Amino acid sequence: MIENKDTDPKAFERYFKDIVKLHYSPANYRDVPDNQGGDCGIECYTLAGHAFQCYLPEQISDIKKLVAAQKDKINKDLKKFRDNTKKLEKLFGSTKICRWILATSAHKSAEITAFCAQKSLEIRELNLNYVASDFEVLIHTEADYRLEVEALSKQAYQLNIDFEKNTAQKVEIWIDQNLTFLNNLDRKLPKVVGDEAQRQRTKSTLVHKYLDYQNLLNRLLQDWADIYEVVITAVQNRQEYLETRFLTAPELLPNEVIKAELQKLDDDLSREVITLKRTDIELIKFGVVADWLIRCPLDF
Repeated sequence: MIENKDTDPKAFERYFKDIVKLHYSPANYRDVPDNQGGDCGIECYTLAGHAFQCYLPEQISDIKKLVAAQKDKINKDLKKFRDNTKKLEKLFGSTKICRWILATSAHKSAEITAFCAQKSLEIRELNLNYVASDFEVLIHTEADYRLEVEALSKQAYQLNIDFEKNTAQKVEIWIDQNLTFLNNLDRKLPKVVGDEAQRQRTKSTLVHKYLDYQNLLNRLLQDWADIYEVVITAVQNRQEYLETRFLTAPELLPNEVIKAELQKLDDDLSREVITLKRTDIELIKFGVVADWLIRCPLDF
């Protein structure tokens, strides 16, 4: 986490720019340094047309003073955004700005929301070349970027998913209590693992992965619902494809097919959810295999 971000305006600016960069990805982020000639009312923008101006108020406890300070900041910077037309046309190129966002440390009044709506209409009426027809002035805080804040707070762009891990004893108890549920697994394992003793060890390992995977999914659903949806979609796509391959080509070797689909799932998750830790991706992969072996009625 950036030091002194709560008291140092420049530290807060660097911190919120990191949030924006993480949210939109560096390839879609454009910095606007103010070292030469001012920032024209923005400090960074994205290729999605979202422009950001950072502001750390002196205090946030007195709501009336906070709102007055934020209104003043919005007025001053929107004037720069409105008046520096030549500079901004050159800066934005073909990008149309549809959102001007005050990135600040607190949003405590509906009055400032209404003020932003009024300013949105005023800017639209100017018909500036670099402003989109659906232009809006917004106010955002850290609370609007919970995943990014969590990632930055860990000093790395990764999620810290705190879920319950199962012990070997819990796994064995669960197996004893769910023998019927595990019939599919018992039927399929001999076709993957030849040795009986190895099959029992593999069964325990797979059930362990399955239970931890379920706990991980529950934690994602509880704390990061958007990430949960992405993971579930990726998993379902791979499981459906896996089942289709065995339906259409039953002669395929299970080990080779599962290995190939695991790699594709790894690629999907690494691309779609860049904040997942490598250890969590590995657990998801083997949890998916265990889930498929346990639940899918297809024989192979």
